[in-house]
Amino acid sequence: MIGEGIVSHQTQGRLRIKILEAKGDAEYFAELKKTLADNPKISTVEVNPITASVLILHNTSNEEILTYAAEQGLVKIAAPTKNSENVSTKIAEVFKTVNKGAVTATGGGLDLPRISFLTLVGFGLYQLSRGNFVVPPWYTAFWYAHGMFTKYLTK
Repeated sequence: MIGEGIVSHQTQGRLRIKILEAKGDAEYFAELKKTLADNPKISTVEVNPITASVLILHNTSNEEILTYAAEQGLVKIAAPTKNSENVSTKIAEVFKTVNKGAVTATGGGLDLPRISFLTLVGFGLYQLSRGNFVVPPWYTAFWYAHGMFTKYLTK
């Protein structure tokens, strides 16, 4: 049986594949582990039939491991879809869009880091005006405002 898998995580020397159609098939995953472990460029193979996951630690390229797995008839990697972007990339794009809108709306006077800085300072002042000297939010707000100021505004 050749399973169709997707790469769920990859870094240099580390590759995680999900083979959802083989979920729960302990025999398939045992065979997959045995065959992959025979490759001298692969140092560790961990399989989990319950989650349909294969973790491969290796000392070559991820593409070479995927090619080897396909040649052995073990797994065929599905072509990545346009929606397979990293979540943090999608979030960053949203913030970039909001930042462009803020810059446009303020005529270039304020961007998102400056608005956030002013909001946090304002929140801290509000907490102080209410007598919240012991409650963490006011100094936490100042700490974050300071961090944003030193990181983004002094560039």
